[in-house]
Amino acid sequence: MGRRLASPRFRRRLAWTVVLAGIPATLVVAAIVIGNTGKSPATPLTHDRVWVSHEPKLRRLDPQLRAQLLGTTWQFVRTAVVRKNLDSAWPMLGPALRAGMTRKEWDSGDNTVVPYRAAGISAVDVLYSYEGDVALDVSLVGRPSEDAVAKTFTIELTRDPRHHDRWLVASWVPRGVSSPEMLRSNRKVPPVPPVKAALSERWLLLPLAILSLILLVPLGLAVRTFLAHRRAARRYAQELAAYRSVSKPS
Repeated sequence: MGRRLASPRFRRRLAWTVVLAGIPATLVVAAIVIGNTGKSPATPLTHDRVWVSHEPKLRRLDPQLRAQLLGTTWQFVRTAVVRKNLDSAWPMLGPALRAGMTRKEWDSGDNTVVPYRAAGISAVDVLYSYEGDVALDVSLVGRPSEDAVAKTFTIELTRDPRHHDRWLVASWVPRGVSSPEMLRSNRKVPPVPPVKAALSERWLLLPLAILSLILLVPLGLAVRTFLAHRRAARRYAQELAAYRSVSKPS
């Protein structure tokens, strides 16, 4: 062993072996010492409290509350939806409908509320009604300048947490697509006039007569040939019988 250590070549090889073997070992030891630095996104389980989600109870709308919701809806329609007096509609917006929109953008009319030039409300149906959260299907009648004669929207109203006697508009979404029959532009299209025949119905007899001749002429020729052949056969039989009677020896 002493002789091998005395060799410069052996010492160089031994040094390289120690270095190459020490690098992985150093990385393994560092990984064990440092450990996992990542953070888990999972919610830690707690044994002292359990959160259970319950469906909110449906609430029946009394006449007073229904009238209040209808009044808020009509106030929102004739301001925000019709794009008139937008300043008075800004306090009616809930946080969800106001999110990401400045007051300047709202006043400009280029906002997230779908516009419709409505003349009035024709029908209101309750989609759902929870405590502090109500959704209504509102059928609007359009003005003569609006192409769609009528259109239905779904409005969601939530109770204002600061003033419990007020309701805020959380969302305003069109319901369905207007059918072509409900568009005034389609009603202005003149009806297609009925197509009248340029020729009289008597001219239809001409092709029928030609077709009949095409069928009847070959049939007539066939009948004529059959009768001529039959007469020739009868004449031949008569002449043959007369010939035999004359040529028969007495």
